Order: sequence, then structure tokens, then C-alpha cells
Amino acid sequence: MNWIRANRLIAAGFGIAVVGLVLVLVAGATAPPATFGWFAYAPLANNAVVAPGPTAGEIFGASLAGAGLILCAGALGYLRGRRGT
Repeated sequence: MNWIRANRLIAAGFGIAVVGLVLVLVAGATAPPATFGWFAYAPLANNAVVAPGPTAGEIFGASLAGAGLILCAGALGYLRGRRGT
């Protein structure tokens, strides 16, 4: 792999990471508000657990951002290792 291909991998990795970050932000901003807290009455269902959590878009976006950063780290490591030869 030459340095041009490695630079393209770095650019692609940063692009993937940015897309993942945007997806996390958009999914977090458009998620419905969490309805949890203290109630003045007992829940209607006996096993009702209301707990907020990440949406599928947030999980996918975070995974995409992580994969992009791993791709960048691998390409940068390759370039750094080739510098000594």
C-alpha cells in the first residue's frame, strides 16, 4: 500500500466518522422525549419499567463513527510505520 492509498483511507475514515457523528446528533435530537420520573399513581402494568435508552440510530451512528476512527488509526499507523524505512 502506498502513501496515496493510505491518505485516501484516512480521508474515507474521517468521512465515515463525521457521518456517524452527524447520525448520532440527528437521532438524539429527533428522539421523542423520555417519559420517566416519579408518578403520583401506580403504573397500570405490574412489570412496567420506563427507562430511557439510546435509539437504534444513535447506536448505529456511534458504531459507524467508531469504525471510521479505527480505519483512520490503522492507516495512520501504517504511514507512521513506513516512515522508518
